[in-house]
Amino acid sequence: MRTAKQKSALYFVTEQACCLAQATGMDTDEFRACRDAAEYLANGNSGAMSDFHEQTSAVKRDPTGLEDYDTESYEGKELDMRDAVIQLMQHGLCDCTPEAIRPQLLKTADMIADFYGVGIISEPVSA
Repeated sequence: MRTAKQKSALYFVTEQACCLAQATGMDTDEFRACRDAAEYLANGNSGAMSDFHEQTSAVKRDPTGLEDYDTESYEGKELDMRDAVIQLMQHGLCDCTPEAIRPQLLKTADMIADFYGVGIISEPVSA
């Protein structure tokens, strides 16, 4: 069962994947990281992954029009986005998360943070 925060994180992962599909196509490490993160967050929910695949498949590759990508705007979106990035980072840094998926979760968190201009670092900073 997915929590509201997982649904919100999946929304932002899907939105990021759509931007990547438009800008660079779906055959990139970045897009695959988003897809893997979406699969992790969906936790076996085929409906959630159907939504991801449906939305990303509908995007036409057009790197010249990325500035026109229409992201949904709503009250509280910035807070939801920050929560999504934090959730991805927490899963990516947690020992309870399978090691194979951690880099994709962290990479996706970084991409979303960069896309929205939020300065979040997912790797430990050495002193």
